[in-house]
Amino acid sequence: MSEPAPNADGKPLWIEVVTDTYAPDINGVAFSLAKLCHGLRARGHRVEVIRPGRGGEGEFPVPWWPLPGYWEIRVGAPLPGQLRRRWKKNRPDIIYVAIETPLGFTAMRTARKLGIPVIGGFHTNFREYLDQYGMKGFARRVWSYQKWFHGQLARTLVPSPDARRRLMDAGFENVVVLGRGVDTGRFHPGRRDPALRREWGVEGDAPIALVVGRVSPEKNIGLAIRAFQRMRESQPDLACVVVGDGPARARLEKENPDVRFTGYRTGEALAACYASADVLMFPSETETFGNVLLEGMASGLAVLAYDYAAAGWHGVDGVNCLKVPKGDESAFLTAAARLTDAGLRRLLGHGALATAGSLGWPAVVAELENILRDVIRED
Repeated sequence: MSEPAPNADGKPLWIEVVTDTYAPDINGVAFSLAKLCHGLRARGHRVEVIRPGRGGEGEFPVPWWPLPGYWEIRVGAPLPGQLRRRWKKNRPDIIYVAIETPLGFTAMRTARKLGIPVIGGFHTNFREYLDQYGMKGFARRVWSYQKWFHGQLARTLVPSPDARRRLMDAGFENVVVLGRGVDTGRFHPGRRDPALRREWGVEGDAPIALVVGRVSPEKNIGLAIRAFQRMRESQPDLACVVVGDGPARARLEKENPDVRFTGYRTGEALAACYASADVLMFPSETETFGNVLLEGMASGLAVLAYDYAAAGWHGVDGVNCLKVPKGDESAFLTAAARLTDAGLRRLLGHGALATAGSLGWPAVVAELENILRDVIRED
């Protein structure tokens, strides 16, 4: 790879990102990392990604196996000797470890032994995920490991002030917020597609309630479906569409024949799904951020979510979304019923568009560069 030209903020950096998931994987971590890496490259930095699976330009592939219960994620094999030889031969300025897996652990330990600054992201609260699967004892051990792991890092990056508060309250140190952006060139109301709405069985202006995400217990899709059923009591022509896939899909699809499940959609097809709906229901209680919320806002939807993570940071109840206390299912159902009011949907959609317009990725990438430079100067 050719060396980049210096940018206006100083010499170009060489950054190696170690992650078990990366685009084109379909999840928020993979999507956000790709945006950050592409943005850093556009600013003149050398960024190479060590990841399982395929190895495109600027990527170094490692062997992998599927994560049990989460088949979309590949777990990279720990390769201490290979990473040590790689970084001794060509020493990067800093290492970013995205996930606390065996590959991430090996990268962290290797970087520390070589004296290379290392930071990491807290993208997933595995304790809350495991609790949803009834594995509370294992969840506590995983949480202890995550806390120890992040104690070895110069910085832990989290995507929202809410996530930072929760980690700091739990005794984590050196936690800083690196927000998320939204691509308003891709996600916007102009992608509304009448043909897609007809494909979903919806004619004319009948409203559609949309759910986007992994169809699994930790995403709480069942609550969104119950909210849809509450809304239909006063708006019988309302339709519900779930965009995503996962281990709970077969059961939910069988139990709810009036809900349309599309499977995963990406790129322009995903943007059309958002814009062709009217309401976005986001019932998850396990997010550190929730990119889905910003994508729905940018698409001009009336959004309903719990008051934490992205909604807690960017959402203003009654202005650009409706939000209710986290975990209060009764309040979620009551708020959903309010969204049968077309005037309220329009009001919230306009507010959401205004909010999303100020949340581009370039500012997030610039902030990441500042964090990287601060850590390197301290080393």
